[in-house]
Amino acid sequence: MTTTDEQIVARLREGHAVRQIAETLHVGVLRIRQVRDRHHIPPNRPGPKAESLDEQFRRRTVPTDDGHLLWPHADGQLKVREGASVAATRYAFQQKYRRPPVGVVTPGCGTPQCVHPDHVEDRPMREALTTQLANIFGSAA
Repeated sequence: MTTTDEQIVARLREGHAVRQIAETLHVGVLRIRQVRDRHHIPPNRPGPKAESLDEQFRRRTVPTDDGHLLWPHADGQLKVREGASVAATRYAFQQKYRRPPVGVVTPGCGTPQCVHPDHVEDRPMREALTTQLANIFGSAA
């Protein structure tokens, strides 16, 4: 009995490894790769899938009873991909304000390591607050 391309495609789309398909259907690895390429099926990458930034953020933050969200890790970073990362404070800021932050992002609440999206602020926000306080209380503020 001859193995059809459709049988190979079905197993590839189910996520089976090339070697497993070769053994099960008694076909060569080269043929399977050619069928995969012809049908534009990406190679199967077994193993754990990379976490999204949102999943990393939720897993690595610690909520407090008083409404803060702490980042208790010394690195302060979320892994974007191998060799690249983004600061947890910057990620939280972009989630809240849907724009890239300007300058350093800090917890405006004053709680060290807080990365709660409602609590982080960038340089223009801090400058605006300083201006507002000066207008209210005078330059001594």
